[in-house]
Amino acid sequence: MMIRFWGVHGSLPRPGPTTIKYGGNTACVELRFGDSLVIFDAGSGIRDLGEHLLREMKVLGPCALPIRGHIFFSHLHWDHVQGFPFFGPAFIPRNEFHLYGGKRLDSTIYRIINEQMSRPNFPVTLTDMRASLVFHDIDPGAVIRIEDAVVRAERLNHPGGSFGYRLEHDGKAVVYATDTENLDGQDPHIIGLARDADILIFDGMFTPEQYIGLSDGISRQCWGHSTWEGAVEMAIATNAKKLILFHHGNPDQIVTEIERCAQERFPHTLAAYEGLTIEI
Repeated sequence: MMIRFWGVHGSLPRPGPTTIKYGGNTACVELRFGDSLVIFDAGSGIRDLGEHLLREMKVLGPCALPIRGHIFFSHLHWDHVQGFPFFGPAFIPRNEFHLYGGKRLDSTIYRIINEQMSRPNFPVTLTDMRASLVFHDIDPGAVIRIEDAVVRAERLNHPGGSFGYRLEHDGKAVVYATDTENLDGQDPHIIGLARDADILIFDGMFTPEQYIGLSDGISRQCWGHSTWEGAVEMAIATNAKKLILFHHGNPDQIVTEIERCAQERFPHTLAAYEGLTIEI
């Protein structure tokens, strides 16, 4: 299985000199196994992923098969859906994408995508996308089978709701759990989702000082995001083999320090960056 990161920043795109190392695009992670394509979230990073997929089609020319993919949305906040209107493969006839979002969130994935691609928000409508788009509203605990892989969904701790996903294929497990925080101890549902994961992609947006407001007087408790300490605690509690800190909320210099501190507690830790590719 191949995992590639196309967007790793949180809350809003942050391109510029302070995010050159890790990247300023918002959440998007690609997984490939066999002939299957799974995408976690459609933040601004999905635009570059789409261009990459179109280049693959162009290279193959007449031999290129239609793209068939599955996009799992953690939730419906802007930084996790804002890239979808710029996802080029969705405009190509014969391509097919299944879009999954939580049934018990503030809205449905179809409604959010449709509304953001309606005037006055956007000049191109959802109906202008010529690929086949199939929307699925799923419950916590849902199990989705994709070829010989299994994806399980579980609710996370985030205002308005958020879903984490565990993808298992060929004896390996990747867990995507962003936009969550540990409230009143570790959530047993999240621990169950992430137990023994080969790769745990987990929210590590804040430093502990930022989280409680020591750095600037602004408390970020109950904002729905974790500290690097919370991510490390989850990795240890679930016996994860590798922790990927995700949904950065800081410039490169601070993210590098977060990574260093996390590695002292859990050596098998990396801060996600655009272009990071992992094979398991």
